[in-house]
Amino acid sequence: MGRSTSMDDHTLVIDIGAHSIKVGFAGKLVPVAVVPCVMAEYRNNHWKIYKDVERKMLIADEALETGKKQKLGYHYPIDAEGKIKDWKLLEALLGEALQRLQIGDPINCKLLITKPNKMKQSDLKMLLDIFYFKFGFGAVTMHGQAALALYMQNAVTGVVVEMGDAMTHITPVYKGHAIPKADKTLAVGGRDITNQLLKLLRLKGHPMNDREDSELGRQIKEQLCYISTDLIMDEQLASETTALMEFFKLVDGTTVSLSRERFEAAEVLFKPELLSIESKGISDIIFDVIQNVDIDCRPDLYCNIILSGGTSLLHGLPERINKELNERYTREVLQGDESRSMGWKPQVHAPKSRKHLVFEGATVFASLISSDTSFWVTSQEYSQGGIQCVLEKCNIH
Repeated sequence: MGRSTSMDDHTLVIDIGAHSIKVGFAGKLVPVAVVPCVMAEYRNNHWKIYKDVERKMLIADEALETGKKQKLGYHYPIDAEGKIKDWKLLEALLGEALQRLQIGDPINCKLLITKPNKMKQSDLKMLLDIFYFKFGFGAVTMHGQAALALYMQNAVTGVVVEMGDAMTHITPVYKGHAIPKADKTLAVGGRDITNQLLKLLRLKGHPMNDREDSELGRQIKEQLCYISTDLIMDEQLASETTALMEFFKLVDGTTVSLSRERFEAAEVLFKPELLSIESKGISDIIFDVIQNVDIDCRPDLYCNIILSGGTSLLHGLPERINKELNERYTREVLQGDESRSMGWKPQVHAPKSRKHLVFEGATVFASLISSDTSFWVTSQEYSQGGIQCVLEKCNIH
């Protein structure tokens, strides 16, 4: 089946996350493919060798499908701290994602990469080397995830709370640019909530293993877990009634029962000490980030706090953050006097498309800049100027 040959068909977007890689075309809000960032290794002599990756493994969707039927050891190229620990696997997953686009020769294509948060310059160079030299793209540009998420909201100022599988990043953006050195990271992501859920289920008597049951735990979390907006009430319901009781059916026909585990697992976002992490919770970090910027910027930031990423889909999350932020704002900034609010207060927004918000913003932005050469670094420019050329042209700090 033939494709049209518009400019946007030669401009691609890739959004690399710890949980998945999203790829698509400029101007198209729906990804062509969402490739899970996972590998599964067999424990016997049956395997698949993927292209030039010298390892006995299954990757992406095939790993998840096979893992539903039998116990496999899962492995992720991006670790719990958001660092790339397996470049060979990541390269294979990137190849899988790009192959699904059916683009022909990449030398004729432009690629917008959403810049992973907190990525070291050395890792950034390795990533760019893969796209320029391994896959052979003709031109590349790179832009921050927070600004792209805001772009999709028709905004240039706000605080983006990007909640990924490995980490949670809180980035204040003012007039289209991330405020230098003002962002903060909470070392808790969706994977940590999953592992906490598995731990709670083990304590309840269910045999769960972090490595082999991680994808099962993710499914249970996504279907049954939520954020409590009233912990006292939920604790009482869990202790005295069966109102919160839910069951999850496993492949072998057995069931897992959940009650208080449904809301206790995600409390790690608000109480990182449950994971032995010395950090404030997500609401307090958002508050501190805004309070640490110039006072004239704060009202616009408080009024536009955007939740983004797959972990932000947890039911009750925007309400809980909004409640805690307003309580602290009233107590510490207004000193208990709401009449001093000047007619505004902290507002947390949870867009319906927040799971793919960064990707969607990237596709719209890529469509607008596709014919503007000032945004793109050609393969020839990269060969001559290296990563510094990308940093300067894409205004990356």
